[in-house]
Amino acid sequence: MNSSTTLLANDRLALFGFGLFETLLITDYGPLFADLHWQRLHRGAQILGLVPPDQQEWLQHIQAFMEQTPGTTPYALRITLSGGAPLAGLPSQLLFQRRSVPYTPAQYTAGIQLHLLTSPRNEHSPLCTLKSTNYLENILAKEEAALHGCEEGLWLNTQGYLAEGTMSNLFFLKNGALFTPSLSSGCLPGTRRQLILELARALQIPTHEGLYTFSDLLSSDEIFMTNALMGIMPVRKIQNLTLTVSPPGSLNSAMRCLELGYAKLSRGNS
Repeated sequence: MNSSTTLLANDRLALFGFGLFETLLITDYGPLFADLHWQRLHRGAQILGLVPPDQQEWLQHIQAFMEQTPGTTPYALRITLSGGAPLAGLPSQLLFQRRSVPYTPAQYTAGIQLHLLTSPRNEHSPLCTLKSTNYLENILAKEEAALHGCEEGLWLNTQGYLAEGTMSNLFFLKNGALFTPSLSSGCLPGTRRQLILELARALQIPTHEGLYTFSDLLSSDEIFMTNALMGIMPVRKIQNLTLTVSPPGSLNSAMRCLELGYAKLSRGNS
């Protein structure tokens, strides 16, 4: 499979937004959790009828890009699998694009603000399970949150249950237990969502995946968001509710304990 930084005009990615993508965090330790990203890309490709690279080829392309474009870490590496143009005999291709990580140390210390979005997430859409390049809905929702002075937006689904952020998964803690919307809520199966659930179980923190209301969230002790670039991001305010965010390293905060555990996992993965 060819890799490139340019796209042909008749590729379905250019015409219809038909494709998949993964965003990897590249650190001094290398590409973090590249295997989980490949697994999700592979599942999505099967659904869309695309032919993805095998796992070894995936890793080789990533390594080649890193060697050809050396620079300061950490940075975000977006890898897109285009839809190609089957009728024209044009196969899918991998596209690589590098950008800076948008999150700041101050945000990890103080937390971010969430805006409750006005439009619902359609949990019945087949796109919910895909990391699809058809991303306009997410971008518009993110812009809505920004207009309200917030760094991230929060979707409820069509039934009124918590779903996810525009570019992140939602977690909250209450009475020492960890809660996150189930996949049936319409949230994306995030790579960090999977890792955080596994980590919490390893730390003997009870975990629950289910259908939760906004009231459930408002009565929680701690809220945080996750994605591949942000890792674990505390939330300090949502709508009119202001939360106390424990300082980094606080052992009496389950969120901060998960944060420490996640940092150790990241250092051990490359």
